[in-house]
Formats: sequence, C-alpha cells, structure tokens
Amino acid sequence: MSPHCSKTLVTGLALLLLLGGCSSTATRDGDSGQAAKLPRDYDQALLLMQSGDYGAAIPVLQAFIEQQPQLAGPHLNLGIAYRKVGEPAAAVTALAKAAELNPDNPVIYQQLGISYREQGRFEAALDAYKKALKLDPAYALAHRNIGILYDLYLRQPALALQHYRRYLELIDEPDQTVERWVVDLDRRTGTASARSTP
Repeated sequence: MSPHCSKTLVTGLALLLLLGGCSSTATRDGDSGQAAKLPRDYDQALLLMQSGDYGAAIPVLQAFIEQQPQLAGPHLNLGIAYRKVGEPAAAVTALAKAAELNPDNPVIYQQLGISYREQGRFEAALDAYKKALKLDPAYALAHRNIGILYDLYLRQPALALQHYRRYLELIDEPDQTVERWVVDLDRRTGTASARSTP
C-alpha cells in the first residue's frame, strides 16, 4: 500500500472509529476527568500511527484499551500497529477482538485478511476478505488484497483479474501498479487476446 493510502486509511479509521466508539461510551460519576483524558490519549496513538511510529503507538493503545475494552476501534488500530511492526500473530489477536466487538465492520476483516496472509494462513485470509466484501461489495482495498491473494498465493489468476479490475473501477485515481498486474495476468492467461478477437 502506498504511503498516501496508508495515511488515508489510518486517518479515516481514526475519525470513523473514535466517533463511533465515543458515542457508545458511558461515563460514570467521578470518571469525568479520566474520560476526558482518554480521547486525547487515543489521538496521540493515532498521530503516532500516522507518523509511522507504530511501535510507540502500541503501548498507548494498550493503555487506552485497558480503560475502554468495549470499543472496537482501538483493538483494530492495535492490530494494524502490530502488523506494521511485524507481529502478525498479535495483530490477529487484536483484530479478532475487534471483530467480536463489531462484526459489521469490513475494515476489520480486510486487516485480518492481510494479517492471516502474512502468517501463511491463506484460507483464513480468503475467508476474512470475503467477509469484508460481503459487508461492503464496493470496498476497493479488499478487492485489491483478495486479488493479490488469488494471484500470488492461491494461483487463481482468473479470480485475481476479476478483483483487480473491480478495484480499478472503484478507485478515484489510477493505480499504475495494479494496471500493470492486470496487463501481465491478461498476457499470462490469454484473456487479452481472447477479448480483442472479434
């Protein structure tokens, strides 16, 4: 994923998940000072992630989760941070907890798919990507990543092409890398010549 996509993903997640999470947070009498502190701590973790300092974000997210374990967003971001520092098993644990707390969030399953793939658990990755796309059929990054899984790991080029093409349809700006993958797969599978034949 490009740095721009990564920054956009984290920023988008931050807004979506923090707002959604805070709206469901109940504060008890006497907790107002602590409750006021938690969003600032969460913002600090998100800023660390946006700057690429995922290792530093992990303890901040863990401390936040200790105070607000019922929110899916911090678990999701913890999973992303663990994945970025090369700990896919810890990422899966955090993301599975996020999915348990919010089973209707396609971003969680897309991130689970990446983490499973990094562990070599390709069928689990496929299942996670399919869940993401069932929840949001227009989720461009899930199409891209399931395409990578079909292309490089499951050796199913026709399915890879289908998802790469859908990804390219959904994105706002051209992705020359994926466009090259499509051309290459077309050549290797013979679909380019089949499509150009009258």
